[in-house]
Amino acid sequence: CATPLSNFEAGQNYKDVSDPECVVSFPVKGSDPPTALLAWTTTPWTLPSNLALCVNPAMEYSYVKDNKTESVYVMATSRIVQVYKKANEYTAIK
Repeated sequence: CATPLSNFEAGQNYKDVSDPECVVSFPVKGSDPPTALLAWTTTPWTLPSNLALCVNPAMEYSYVKDNKTESVYVMATSRIVQVYKKANEYTAIK
């Protein structure tokens, strides 16, 4: 199946390119211990205008402690391996 746009794009020497990405921590006010939500984005230039974070109620989230900085983060459980390449870099809290 092809659309006129995809036919056009396919004929234009399409290449995979690297896009900017970053992981940003957002502190949770009043949390004890101090905790931050981690968010991944490919549009870092929009961060100054962000007013809120959204979470997916169908996804599983974990609290992890960074063993180097001792910071506590909440992140999507499925993304832990993208942030921490080795299991000894973090400790699962919940």
